[in-house]
Amino acid sequence: MSSIIPEKIGIITSIEEEKSDKQGTRNSEDIGGTLEVSEEITTEISGIKRTEVELEKLKAEMKGFIGAMREILDEADPPNSQMRLEEVELSVEVNGEGKVSLLGIGGKAGGKGAMTFKFKRKDG
Repeated sequence: MSSIIPEKIGIITSIEEEKSDKQGTRNSEDIGGTLEVSEEITTEISGIKRTEVELEKLKAEMKGFIGAMREILDEADPPNSQMRLEEVELSVEVNGEGKVSLLGIGGKAGGKGAMTFKFKRKDG
């Protein structure tokens, strides 16, 4: 049985819409007919969509991300340290363009999907 590796991989992401809610209030100063306007911007998920991303692009993004995490984690756990970093778990998002980012850092606006990477120290 042979396996066929696709050229593209589907990523299911949320569709997010920013909504603006402006509200006007009067203050206690009598300076004419002005209103203080406050604006609240919220993000709502309005659905999901499937986007095709080139496999080579996603592989390159993952390779760069994992390489950067290895460098960071190596510096966080020096060999002569009193304490040993045993395990790190990171939440990662992939947007509809295949960009990989630490969850919460952001990324390009658009739908996003999340993954979890668990880095564990090798024995020995």
